[in-house]
Amino acid sequence: MVLFMLICSITLVPGGVIHSGDDVVTVAEMVETLREVEIVFIGEKHDDAFAHQWELYLWQALGSDDRALALEMFETDVQPLLDTYLAGELSEEEFLAESRPWGNYPTDYAPMVEFARQSGYRVIAANVPRMYAAMVARGGFAAVLEEPGFEEMVVDSSNALYKEMFLATMEAIGDQMHGMPVAPENLYRAQLLKDVVMARSILEDKVLFICGSFHSDFHSGIPDQISSDSYLTVTILGEGEEYSSDLADFVIIRSDQ
Repeated sequence: MVLFMLICSITLVPGGVIHSGDDVVTVAEMVETLREVEIVFIGEKHDDAFAHQWELYLWQALGSDDRALALEMFETDVQPLLDTYLAGELSEEEFLAESRPWGNYPTDYAPMVEFARQSGYRVIAANVPRMYAAMVARGGFAAVLEEPGFEEMVVDSSNALYKEMFLATMEAIGDQMHGMPVAPENLYRAQLLKDVVMARSILEDKVLFICGSFHSDFHSGIPDQISSDSYLTVTILGEGEEYSSDLADFVIIRSDQ
């Protein structure tokens, strides 16, 4: 069992410089602005420790009885298990054995879940079960249209930039995908399926949403699939990434970049 000693007060600011458009803003200014919206997306590189520090800080700053934590890192079908764990009716060992956590869950996401658990806040398992994403990657949307919950699925696929960026990324990592019997167009459809399900998972909710930066950068991905205008995006630049003012509403850059 992984044991956590949580400090319930706000942790120290992780550092870095916060850009909003052409301006540099303070942590307090960013937090106050984020408090005003229903949905806050935080885009990360999944293996970036600096990003995870900021996520915990912002969750501690923004978490409340009426703002839940939404995580790409858990799939929707484990929501009952997650709820049981948060209610203290399941041990951590039992929870981790059945919830298919990511490999870096203990170090990078568990502190946020444990803060929610100790504070009585909700956590939403947001991502599509991977079997459905795999079905779409192999056979397109038609592969899931008769599956429960997908019969009336509506997908906004109008964002040409998002598609262009995704396909360019797939082409760039083509060597890593050698031998995978999937068409790039269907991989893109699987990406859209994830975005749609994650958007549906937060309908009528006030949330802090932790996701891979591709799912929220340039206000693309999950934002394309939501009807609310009451959202803002934050992204934490990874090592070697270049700053662009239109990446997100707030872009956090390490001080040494």
